[in-house]
Amino acid sequence: MTDPPDPPAWLTALVAALGEGQDPATVPAWTCRVRGELDRLAGRVPFQVVYDWHAHLFGPTRNGTGEPHRLVGGLHQRVQAGERIEAAEWASALRPALRELYRAAYPYTAAHAVAYANAHAYATANGYSADEVVEYAGFYADLSTNANVTAQADANAIANANALGAALALADERAYAETYPAALVRAHALAEANRTDAPGAQQALRAAYGRLADALADCLSRVAV
Repeated sequence: MTDPPDPPAWLTALVAALGEGQDPATVPAWTCRVRGELDRLAGRVPFQVVYDWHAHLFGPTRNGTGEPHRLVGGLHQRVQAGERIEAAEWASALRPALRELYRAAYPYTAAHAVAYANAHAYATANGYSADEVVEYAGFYADLSTNANVTAQADANAIANANALGAALALADERAYAETYPAALVRAHALAEANRTDAPGAQQALRAAYGRLADALADCLSRVAV
């Protein structure tokens, strides 16, 4: 009897990231569920799971609320229906969707607060009046934070869209693993946590990871043997 194959590298990376990010109290049961699905599949996880997983990530109820997210979700649904999507179409759709995602994942509130405090201290130390201090601090915080969030969103979208699009077009497991899917899942978790009204940032982030972890297990459960 031969041992079952190891899970694909991309799945190992996702499982590790999701296990680390969610509430520790939920990890044992979730890990048991994932292992049960892998046992059921004898370790043979088809790339179709990636498309199902991404259809969830970019679906209409996820982080993106605009047309870019819906377009990417639609491509995944088309692939699941048997259509072949070329790399250029994937990349074209992914670029604005990823830009939207990384903007949502940016810690805007914390970054703005730091920029405001620094500008406030600078203006105070340089003899600005009370009104001028507030005006300068607000102007500087808005300007610098908006520039930073735009720059990081653009850079991440450009860096990832082509590589991810090529991997999805070819259903290439190794290429997909090399796009660092754990980093993408972290961006989705951060974006979801930033949009929530939950009282604690850490709790909101763990809850977002938990929902993503359950979704990945659901994707595995939908694979027929």
